Amino acid sequence: MTRKAKLAIATLLLFVWACDAQRVFEDDQSFEQKSWHMNEMPEFSFEIDDTTPKNIYFKLRNDLEYPFQNLYVTYYLLDEQNEQVTSDLINISLFDEVSGKPLGKGSSIYQSSERILEGYSFPQPGKYTFRVAQYMRSESLAGVHSVGVRVEEAN
Repeated sequence: MTRKAKLAIATLLLFVWACDAQRVFEDDQSFEQKSWHMNEMPEFSFEIDDTTPKNIYFKLRNDLEYPFQNLYVTYYLLDEQNEQVTSDLINISLFDEVSGKPLGKGSSIYQSSERILEGYSFPQPGKYTFRVAQYMRSESLAGVHSVGVRVEEAN
């Protein structure tokens, strides 16, 4: 294969990899000390242009310092007037309960993504805010590098 053909294939792969037509919004917030304190409530604000169904994912990056098998979080979805649209307490399994093997993708830092709302239709277009709080019995959760949210078109 010629150098020109290799360059064309690499460029095409990079273009396809960079395009994410499903994504409406995605962001992460890191914790400086790799620990999520119960008083910290990461917040993500984004615009919704239409009321077509969307999937909303909660994202987490953790390492083996994380002391539990699972993670309880409460999320709050707020509208432009800061009124709560929806909220729920969810349980996310991070490690296999038998083997203890991490369930996320990675080798030393594990990335998990949990769909928390499927086919959700926002009441109206506008600005929304997603807040999330850890709801564990521990004041601080070691081994948590970051949390995030992803909103994508539900097809």
